[in-house]
Amino acid sequence: MSGKLIEPFSVPARAVPTRLVTSDGTPVEDRCLLDGCENDSISLMALDAVRSAQSAHLLLHWDSQDVGLRQDLSDLYDVDSRSIFLCSGGMDAIRTAFDVFGPIARNVGLCKPDWPGFHYFASRTRKPIKFLDRTDYPYIISAEDVAGFCVSTEVELIILSNPSAVTGRVWHPDEVRAMLLAAPETMFVIDEADSIYPESSSMSLVREVENVVFLGSLSKFLGLSGLRVGFIVVPDRAREAFRNTIDPIGLASVAIMASRAALSDTAYQRTTQRETAENRGRLVDAVAGTPYRVVPGSECFACYLSADETVPDPYESLQNMGIELVPGSLFGLPRGGRLNLRNKRRIDRLVTALRGLADPTDRWSSEARTRTG
Repeated sequence: MSGKLIEPFSVPARAVPTRLVTSDGTPVEDRCLLDGCENDSISLMALDAVRSAQSAHLLLHWDSQDVGLRQDLSDLYDVDSRSIFLCSGGMDAIRTAFDVFGPIARNVGLCKPDWPGFHYFASRTRKPIKFLDRTDYPYIISAEDVAGFCVSTEVELIILSNPSAVTGRVWHPDEVRAMLLAAPETMFVIDEADSIYPESSSMSLVREVENVVFLGSLSKFLGLSGLRVGFIVVPDRAREAFRNTIDPIGLASVAIMASRAALSDTAYQRTTQRETAENRGRLVDAVAGTPYRVVPGSECFACYLSADETVPDPYESLQNMGIELVPGSLFGLPRGGRLNLRNKRRIDRLVTALRGLADPTDRWSSEARTRTG
């Protein structure tokens, strides 16, 4: 023994680019909040499922690896149910993936910009971190860019989001397949937590290649953020490792019930997809011909608003008008901010504000500057 007490190990705290609420569900501030990443409506079928809970759902420990929910996800994503592991939200999925691969990898790769929480988990490995940096507008990183980066820098483990948690851009399965095949010695952890189009998922690629695991979440698209439901899809060779690592009792019984109900509520899902696309279209139309610009390619709730150098930073301008975005600085970007496309009323408010910023002589739009909420 050294005669000295060991020091606690820590890394910088996780950045969570969404607004948390108080215990009674009331937002922290009464402003126009576009800084979240959640759905703005729930499946009534999921709510009914929660209301149907019995005393046993609260009293007993439930097996988190629910056979029915795993089969539902198997049918949706066209993967073997034995390759699916359920966990307590997307962050638990990331932690589990790093528990399995982090101790083995000699280094970790990250993209910038991407979800800032990835850096927390990479730092915990205490391995060198290598960055693929694209912080100039339009902040686009292609799957081909990632493959070349992994090969040229000999990255052994990389985690990234698809859709991008910053811009909402999506790589489709053919792009993901080409990336995985081009960097066969890199283990990819691909986070699809922001996806709202399960039919466009790349998760079925675990049946073809061995160097990828996918992370998913039912929090955003299915409106279950408060219940913390995530999942991991792995290739055959990784099943045993994840089966031995996954928390067997980490997922609540009512979360399982609500998840199965929301997955079956296809009308709710289609409404979410349609309204999100409509909101994105309104925002893109509103900035056309102005100094403001929307990063192209978003196919989920996340969308990034920037501007050219002729106008002040839109994040700050909108904040002064009572409209909250996630600041670009959280993603290492110098201007603009990420916003959530899901809520029509809030997007209409944003569109009105941008009109006023682009044309101060527009009296109707300029009045929005003085309003909050």
